[in-house]
Amino acid sequence: MEAAQRSAEYVFQGIMYYFRREKVCPRYQFTLKDPVDPALLQQALDAALEAAPYYRVRLVWEKRKAFLEPNSEPCLVYPDSVMREMPEQTNGYFFALHCAQNTVYFDWFHFIADGHGVSPFLTRILELYCNLRYGTAFANPPIPCSPAYDIAKLVEQYPLQVMDETTMQREVVETCEEPMHRIRIRFAKKDLVAKGVQNGVKPFCALMGLLCIALGEYLGKDTIQYSYSADTRDAMGAPNARYNCVCSFQDGVTLHEGVRLEEFVQQMDRAVKDSLTAERKRRKMADQMGWVYLVDQQKAPLRIKQRVFQMGEYISGIPADFWFSYLGNPLMPNTPELAQYITDFGVWVPPEGGSLCVEASTLNGIITLCIENKVPKAGLPDILRRVLEAEGIPVLEAQALDEV
Repeated sequence: MEAAQRSAEYVFQGIMYYFRREKVCPRYQFTLKDPVDPALLQQALDAALEAAPYYRVRLVWEKRKAFLEPNSEPCLVYPDSVMREMPEQTNGYFFALHCAQNTVYFDWFHFIADGHGVSPFLTRILELYCNLRYGTAFANPPIPCSPAYDIAKLVEQYPLQVMDETTMQREVVETCEEPMHRIRIRFAKKDLVAKGVQNGVKPFCALMGLLCIALGEYLGKDTIQYSYSADTRDAMGAPNARYNCVCSFQDGVTLHEGVRLEEFVQQMDRAVKDSLTAERKRRKMADQMGWVYLVDQQKAPLRIKQRVFQMGEYISGIPADFWFSYLGNPLMPNTPELAQYITDFGVWVPPEGGSLCVEASTLNGIITLCIENKVPKAGLPDILRRVLEAEGIPVLEAQALDEV
């Protein structure tokens, strides 16, 4: 982004996160092999920002219009793990970098980027930190950002479906809204892959099916409604998009007591594969962003737009029992030389739109499930362990990190 340039196009890509009820602020959490030096991490952040101007921005409101423009305020490394209000407590930035002992924390407001959007930036920060700390030789070329896709053209190609009486009568999943507590589950990636091969399905679907079985028991429900995200950069012609470029799909499964994965996972897999075609992803992006576009065009204060947007999402059936995202390796690019300095990783995302949010990541051959749970009920770690191990996936850790 040039020094004098203002961008409204990038604002629109994330504006839905201003319309939603609560801020969605995920956290990436890297544990390094040695204690983190805050001064060196600050130098690494400053150098990474020079190569990634998309993130060095602040939001400016002018009457009913909003812009992103270059932020001249210092971007600070915070020597603690406390999540701050963004951008109010972060000098206008939509992310915050922290460190405490061996751990680096990276928080961001979803307004500015999705997980794949921030991964190259955070990877670069870690690479430059390793250059300073260990004498590695990672380069620091510019991190490009693809131009925003044309939302008006997309909506014209896929007209927004009009809500009718059928839509208004649709049954909506009631979600829990209690204080969040965290759960962490770990198991070997090879065991999940083997389970997928055994059933002829993607590992993603095998894991989502197992989560449905466990959550059916945990929630005491016969039908589980789930949402999952899909990266649309390829379908939208924006391979280097840093802004939000994901769509979400929703489906459900009906279970019975003693159900096994093999009974329904192939049908689930077929539905997922169908949803991940370029055409379906473009159409889904049009549905999602078309509604954002329609609300954003209204001549009304932000608080009114927020209410209209939330009502539309609710009656369209967006809420689900759980949200599932399979991040994979958090390093982009996935560099073995960098991974040797990292001993652990977790990604925590608030379950906005669901009772639970399950984020799966892979590092050093281990899959970690980081679960943010708003259901005021204990026992999920034990249920997940039992379900996974009944299907031949040994669990290395099943732990509640907070009290319920």
